[in-house]
Amino acid sequence: MSLDEFKRIVNSLPALRKLSLVGAGEPLMNPWLFDMIEYAKSKGIAIGFATNGMLLTEEMARRVISSGIDWINISIDSPYKEKYEKIRKGANFDTLLNNIRCFAAMQGPKPATELSVWFVMMKDNMEELPELIKLAKTLGVNKVSTQLEHSWSDERIKTRLMDRCAGTFSENVKNILKKARAEAEKLNTDFSYVNIPDESRGRACKWPWKSCYITVEGFVTPCCLQGANPKIINFGNIFTDDFKVIWNNAAYSEFRKALKSDKAPKICAGCTAYFKNIQI
Repeated sequence: MSLDEFKRIVNSLPALRKLSLVGAGEPLMNPWLFDMIEYAKSKGIAIGFATNGMLLTEEMARRVISSGIDWINISIDSPYKEKYEKIRKGANFDTLLNNIRCFAAMQGPKPATELSVWFVMMKDNMEELPELIKLAKTLGVNKVSTQLEHSWSDERIKTRLMDRCAGTFSENVKNILKKARAEAEKLNTDFSYVNIPDESRGRACKWPWKSCYITVEGFVTPCCLQGANPKIINFGNIFTDDFKVIWNNAAYSEFRKALKSDKAPKICAGCTAYFKNIQI
């Protein structure tokens, strides 16, 4: 996405208060990233991004911190080198740890940018979550969050995930979350989990009433999870249509109506954010 396109989107949303630069790409590869951050901050918008951390070198860390970014979420799916590099193809575990340690040290004891580690929970790695919290602490990170995998409503991805997904309502997942919380409390680390649903607790998703996901091409979609693929669902394009018209059009209204009904819209079926979180 170019800087001009970014500005057009921001200017189309005068009530915008929070903006996450996330998607299928790596934000630190965008040459206009810091101009985007500066522009959002000039509008009073809280802004942050998720990154795999590979490009968060010492020089890049200085630029990120000086930009005034509000938060950064760094993905680490295992506290062990071999497992991490198997999950994150092409990444280097040692480089990642050095980058995080350096960033945390640069910020000092009173960080202006909230730094957190995000862990995608799968069958193969979920037992490692308490160890990841320990690792984060050694790196100077005091916030760890976890969530389940999701398929972006792509049937091919959904099929591939069937064998490795951690599941949504198993006692094992609950026990692991309890262990992780206990470890976090011991280390004075902020621990949270999202999108780990309990079907018995009812619908939780409020995305279509307060937020949206806008693709790099400008398509307005319902969310950044299973509703993020514009080839499957979108309500218009912000580069060609007025956002207020898109937000209030018939298709969006019908989608909200369907989401409030007893039967979830097709793309929402099986979504990890559809039901309220499990309680531990």
